[in-house]
Amino acid sequence: MKPLTFYVKSKIGKVLGWSALGLVLLITILVTAFSSYFTGTDENELASIPESVLKWKPIMEEELAKYGMEDYIQIVLAITATESDGSQLDIMQSSEAIGLAPNAIQDPVYSIQIGVKHFKNVIDQMNQTGVDLNTAIQSYNFGSGYLTYIADNGGVHTTELAEAYSKEVVAPSLGNTSGQTYPYSASVADEKGNYLYTNGGNFYYVDLVQQALTDGVTGNGVLAFPVEDQTITSTFGFRVHPITGENKLHGGVDFAPVNGGNPPVFAALKGKVTQAAYSSSWGNYVKLTNGNGIETLYAHLKEVTVLPGQQVETGESIGYMGTSGSSTGVHLHFEVYQNNNRINPAPLLGL
Repeated sequence: MKPLTFYVKSKIGKVLGWSALGLVLLITILVTAFSSYFTGTDENELASIPESVLKWKPIMEEELAKYGMEDYIQIVLAITATESDGSQLDIMQSSEAIGLAPNAIQDPVYSIQIGVKHFKNVIDQMNQTGVDLNTAIQSYNFGSGYLTYIADNGGVHTTELAEAYSKEVVAPSLGNTSGQTYPYSASVADEKGNYLYTNGGNFYYVDLVQQALTDGVTGNGVLAFPVEDQTITSTFGFRVHPITGENKLHGGVDFAPVNGGNPPVFAALKGKVTQAAYSSSWGNYVKLTNGNGIETLYAHLKEVTVLPGQQVETGESIGYMGTSGSSTGVHLHFEVYQNNNRINPAPLLGL
C-alpha cells in the first residue's frame, strides 16, 4: 500500500479551523509470523507493533498518564507504527502539531511528548462536541474542523460523511474545486472504486487505523472458548463505554450467560497464572502467560479459583463469571495480548 502524505499550510489550517496540523498518518499493515507453538507452522499471523515502536511504549504510557489517558496506549502505538514505523527521529511525526516543518523534531522523546499532547487535545475536542472516537481519529487526517462537521451531521463518523467532507471541504481548500480524483489501491477502497480526491486527505483513514489495530490476525480457532455459552455481547473495537460514556477502544470480547447464573470460566490455552487479583476496572481477574509472547486475561469474575504461579491446562476452570469491577452485568471480558500488545481475540477463537 502506498502511504498518503497529507500536508496543509498553516493558512489553510486556519480556514479549516485547525489549531495545529494533525499527525500525518502513513498506514501500513504490520504483521509478524505467529508462533509454531500453536500450529507447528508459520502460516498463522498476528497483527503486531514492531519492536522499533514498542521500545518507546513506557515513555508513551508515562505521557498518557499525565492526562489520565492510559487506556489509549494501543491507539498511540498504532499511530506511531503507521507514522514512522519507529524509523525516524520524529517518531510520531508531530513537528507540524507545533507549527514546524515535517520531521523538524529530532528527539524521539520530544516527538512523543508533543504527539501525545496533540492526541489529548483532539480527544478533549471529541468529548466537547459529543462525537464518536472514529471521528476523532479521522480528524488526524482532516483536521479538527471534521469534529464540528460530524457534530452537525449526527455525531457519528461514516465513510460517506468522510468522503463528502474530503470532496467538499478539504480538497477545495487546497485548490481542488473540480472534484478531481486519483487512483488509490487499497483493500478498504475496493468497493467504492479505489480512488481518493486530489488534495482531499484520505476518507478511508478510520478503516486504515482499524486495520493497523486488528488486521493480520488469523488463527482458525487456536484458542479454546473460555466459556460454554459462546454468546458475544461486545466485540473488539471502538465503542462508547456503558458506564463512563467515553469513546474508547474495547480491547477484548465480552461473553454473557444467556441462561443466567455464574457459569465457569475456562483457560483458553494452557499456561501459568501470573496474576489472580482485583482491580477497580477489571474486578476479580486472572491473567495467564501462555508462552511465546502470548497472554490471556479474564475479567469481572465473581470468584477466582486459581493462584499466582499455578500451571493450568486448556479448558481448566479458573473462576466463575461475574460482574465485579466496572461492569453493568454478569459477563466475561476476555483479552489476548501478543508481546504486551492487545490484539483482537475473535480470529483466534475461530470467529
